[in-house]
Amino acid sequence: MSPLPAASAGSPDISFLVASYNAAAFLEQAVRSALAQRGVRVEVLIVDDGSTDESRRIAQDLAAEDPRVRCLRTPVNLGPAGARNIAVDAARGTWLAVLDSDDRIDPYRSCRLIEAAEQAKADMIADDLLVFDGSAGEAARRFLDPARAAAPGWIGLERYFAETRMFGRTPDLGFLKPMIRADFLRAHGIRYDESLRIAEDDALIVRLLLAGARYWLLPEPLYHYRKHASSISHRLSVDHVDRMMAAGERLKEVVRASGRGAAALAPRHRALRRAWAFTHLVEHLKHRRLGSAMRLALRHPTMLPLLRMPIAGALRKLRG
Repeated sequence: MSPLPAASAGSPDISFLVASYNAAAFLEQAVRSALAQRGVRVEVLIVDDGSTDESRRIAQDLAAEDPRVRCLRTPVNLGPAGARNIAVDAARGTWLAVLDSDDRIDPYRSCRLIEAAEQAKADMIADDLLVFDGSAGEAARRFLDPARAAAPGWIGLERYFAETRMFGRTPDLGFLKPMIRADFLRAHGIRYDESLRIAEDDALIVRLLLAGARYWLLPEPLYHYRKHASSISHRLSVDHVDRMMAAGERLKEVVRASGRGAAALAPRHRALRRAWAFTHLVEHLKHRRLGSAMRLALRHPTMLPLLRMPIAGALRKLRG
């Protein structure tokens, strides 16, 4: 695999956006996996989001060791979306790539994805996830199901809506970690929705697709996704789902105004509403508010089939 030509002398081919909040346990491993990318020029932007552990010092040490690393900070804790917006503003790469502070990537990932994106003339590209749990000793597994992982292909707006339904029967494509052309993102003025503390990547992808971005999937497991109890993506709280519901209502209006994808969005939005009701129901039951739980069930009967699953199992699926 040969090195890729740079867009301009000295500019990075890819900027990694690393939002870091109390990530001391895994941050160094994540950053070193980005620095170890072969065949491309990289920069790593670590945005400390108000950490109270040693992660800020670790980031500073990495920057002192390697000039490709830059350390930035949020003024207050903003969540991943706000931290990533700061990184986007500072990025100099042709491509932008999210790297969660507890994950890592294959050394050839960037080169492989950029080559495939250039050949397909794609504006963003994603690979499969290799899901692992370092603490449990379980074998790593691929995220995509065999049908989706069988061959590369385009992900259009309607297909994306169909495969990002909460409690859906297929893996949620919103968990993938696409690389995005920086010039497309900036030309359309697209930024992360800072009102979201979870599912911010999904919201960004939808906005890109609505703007006409061409999204290519190369289903090779090159992104190593760490699944553990402390990850924010595995803890869907009432606050999180309320924010997602509000964003979902805004999305309905945007899609309606665009004249594209409304029919495909409708089942996804119904699934979100069921998940919202179910999350609130579990919260009521946890605090023994049985009357509130009953009233909620009567107002949202479409979520009652979810009760056929054991509560613990349903929550595990809801949390990803």
